[in-house]
Amino acid sequence: MQPVSECTVTCPSCFERFTLTGPSPAEVPAEWDYDCEICCRPMILQFYFDGESVIAEAVSVE
Repeated sequence: MQPVSECTVTCPSCFERFTLTGPSPAEVPAEWDYDCEICCRPMILQFYFDGESVIAEAVSVE
């Protein structure tokens, strides 16, 4: 089993950055519904593997 990944995300609404535990490389690509840990607005987190680590990108749902 591969380890989970720490991902840094920038909220598309408030532009604050926070870190979360993402999926393991074996589980990507993946997409999560998620609420910002700062402003609580909803977003979609898209995870992909870049060959070395899991990367998260946040997309606004509004």
